[in-house]
Amino acid sequence: MREVISQLAEQLRTGERIGREAGERVALPSAVVIAGMGGSAMGGELLRALTTTHSPVPMTRVRGFGIPSWAGTGTLVVCVSYSGSTAETLVCANRAREQGADLLTIGAGGPLGELAAEWGTPHALVPNGLQPRAALGYLFGAMAGAFGAAGLARDGIALQAADGVDQVDPEQSRELGERLAGTVPLIYGAGPMAAVAYRWKTQLNENAKQPAFSHAFPELDHNEIVGWEGAKGMFAAVMLRDESEQAQTRRMIEVTASLVEDDAAFVEHVWSPGDSVAGRAFSMVATGDWVSYYAALARGVDPTPVLRIGELKSRMG
Repeated sequence: MREVISQLAEQLRTGERIGREAGERVALPSAVVIAGMGGSAMGGELLRALTTTHSPVPMTRVRGFGIPSWAGTGTLVVCVSYSGSTAETLVCANRAREQGADLLTIGAGGPLGELAAEWGTPHALVPNGLQPRAALGYLFGAMAGAFGAAGLARDGIALQAADGVDQVDPEQSRELGERLAGTVPLIYGAGPMAAVAYRWKTQLNENAKQPAFSHAFPELDHNEIVGWEGAKGMFAAVMLRDESEQAQTRRMIEVTASLVEDDAAFVEHVWSPGDSVAGRAFSMVATGDWVSYYAALARGVDPTPVLRIGELKSRMG
């Protein structure tokens, strides 16, 4: 796991090139639906968060079996499955085909890649051999590259993200990971950092094998802030910060932190380095990956296997 986390920037740059080649075959749609599950879906969550303010068309996502009924002619359905065998994503791809939507698929092959070859639709084929959460750079980079080529996003987002990752020192995450290991972490962010907060949550779940949760400003201050009254020191609050925060958002985060600090095990503000929005978002992604890695070591668990997921799939048949 340490090795693959350290390869994130390289993955982003490779994925961008692969995705651009596929995206050159994609016509500008009237709407986009991104379909994926688990670690394979994370790239779409992050890209949607980074492009929502300047995308020329509406963009939504689905996590489950099927796509909206309106997703037909003129809609681009992007199906992402690293293994290519995710049941929900394969259903989405087939529904898109039936409803007359355009398709872009992203993954390391498998049945999804075979369908793309059969249908003659663009497929961004990324390197295989990893667990989905460890292939985030490939999957995000491929989607960002494809979207840039198709006119759905600005060019170079994945390259900016890689530059941000390069600024992260893994050792600076060790102390926070060790402190979080004995708590239930609640990860908070605003704007694109809300999507990054969800990545932190899932990495703590899968790498450190611990419960963790995420929420977004300002919504959490309309509900979750009240729950802190019963926290009794079990939970740690981690605020993911960005220098581009609006003044009102910054004030909200700081006031929230002051209100929950007496109920929390501790409150930590983590600031992201980087020279662009994408760079700061992915420097924070990399920081979270390292935090989850060091939390795993502190808890005495191997960050790589995800046995419960395998057991669930086996029992489901």
